[in-house]
Amino acid sequence: MSIKKTGWQQELKQELQNIGIESEWIISDSFLLLGFKDNQELYLNLLSAGDHPDSAETLALQQQYSQTGKQLIQLWEDIWYTRSAQILSRINALLGKNKRIHGRKTAIISITQPQADTFLNQHHLQGSAKARHRYALVVEDKYVAVATFSGKRKMTRRHADYTSVELIRFATADGFTVQGGLSKLLKHLIKTILPNDVMTYADLDWSYGKGYTKLGFELVEQTPPSAIWLDQAANTRYFPHRLPDEISTAAAQLTEAERIVYLNSLHYISVFNMGNLKYILTCK
Repeated sequence: MSIKKTGWQQELKQELQNIGIESEWIISDSFLLLGFKDNQELYLNLLSAGDHPDSAETLALQQQYSQTGKQLIQLWEDIWYTRSAQILSRINALLGKNKRIHGRKTAIISITQPQADTFLNQHHLQGSAKARHRYALVVEDKYVAVATFSGKRKMTRRHADYTSVELIRFATADGFTVQGGLSKLLKHLIKTILPNDVMTYADLDWSYGKGYTKLGFELVEQTPPSAIWLDQAANTRYFPHRLPDEISTAAAQLTEAERIVYLNSLHYISVFNMGNLKYILTCK
């Protein structure tokens, strides 16, 4: 079966080659994948925004790879255009090509929201997000990793005094892997604010959450793929309930079929993610 390779897919392959990563095209039914010549465990599924298989077919392919011990990353066209540097860094890390720093050689400092924003917008695939607690690992006055957390939330369904905190973001500096870094930051957070548990999500487009399992997190839930509207003009993604107010108000008056036509007329197209894995770490 022949699948036409579009400009962004060719560009991705070339950029990988530019940083010393050799890849090869793989055709799998209606999917175009990239495999890596020196790694048989990692594959990229290249999904074009305007022409792609549906979420059920994509999830089935991901599960097929997972069952054989392989990781299949879902890489969308719009994400490549908006976060290409972060994507190349993440792939480099997944292929084990980063410089390794041991967590014990780092110091923990508290940082401000603007400082966290600067680091995470540069190094995290999803950029930054507001957080209550923000910490960096530092070597020679340089940030090599940042983790951000919510404030403590009461979980009265467990018991009156039970509290939980969310790990919102974790990222390392481009080109570095900090061994034991997230564990060190988690221990500091737990010692500092004393929650009963720490909760977080693994993005199934990019992760199976194995790193969380190694840290003692327990998988408690898997959410299904979610529909997303992509504004092609700005390459901005919106969940259906978070569309811009003026668009959401107009769309609410329409039938489902009319809503699709209306959003398409505004250059919004339908894409999706693969859902999330929810993990909880119980604090001793």
